Amino acid sequence: MEIGKCFGVTHTVTAADVTAGTITLRGYDVAVRGGIVQVRTSAGALKAWDGAITPVEGGVSVDNSGAVDWAAGDVVTVILM
Repeated sequence: MEIGKCFGVTHTVTAADVTAGTITLRGYDVAVRGGIVQVRTSAGALKAWDGAITPVEGGVSVDNSGAVDWAAGDVVTVILM
């Protein structure tokens, strides 16, 4: 069994991210298969975010396609696998 590497990235949501509805995090030299997303408010409270995470070349894209969206100032943390 091969054990892969996991690593995390954090992004503070901007007003432009909210308008676009998608955040794309790139710049990784490994093939990303997916990830785990956690969204917290600027005050640190956990949000029940339920959007989608999609692997893209060199990273991942997360969006606000669910019922609970991130907002400007929220902090999105993605553990990439």
